[in-house]
Order: sequence, then structure tokens, then C-alpha cells
Amino acid sequence: MTTTKKSSTEQKQPAKTRKAKTAADLKAELEKAKANLAALEQRAYAEELNEVIAKTKIVTDFNSIKANSKATDLTILAAIGKAVGIPRLVITQSEVKKRASKAK
Repeated sequence: MTTTKKSSTEQKQPAKTRKAKTAADLKAELEKAKANLAALEQRAYAEELNEVIAKTKIVTDFNSIKANSKATDLTILAAIGKAVGIPRLVITQSEVKKRASKAK
């Protein structure tokens, strides 16, 4: 059994240097962190919000508006947002995702 000894230059791997982040990289990270924070806040306060909404008559008022007008849910929500004074409110509705059929 023979072993070959590697020279000292072959044994050492070049050290990986860390690249300093640019301002654009940092801004991108900041935007990603803000989005994550917004999602976390939404999940954190969801239960409280559901309890407050359940105690009010918002749902019955919404259904009453829906029954008395030909407007869609989205337009009703947009009008409510405008009446309340929420600036730049954008409401979208995604299409229902179809489930994949089970293959046997």
C-alpha cells in the first residue's frame, strides 16, 4: 500500500473572502425584512382582529350592502376603504386553484 504525500500548496484551499454588501444589496435585504415583518404582524394580530370583528355588526352590514346593490365584493370593500380613509388601498381576488387529480 503506497500513499502519496501532497505538496503543501495542494493541501491548502484558497480562503474564501467575504464580499462587502453594496447599498443595493442592503436595500433589498431591508425590503425583504419589512415584508416578513408585515406578514408576521398580520399573523400575530389576526386572532385579536377576528374577535373584534365578531363583536361588531360589520358582517351583517356588509351582507346588507351586498344584498341591496349589484356591486361585487371587491368594489364594496374598495368603497368601504375609501369611505374610511385608507389611502392607496388595493384589493385583488385570486382565482381558485384547482386541485390536482389523484393518480391511482
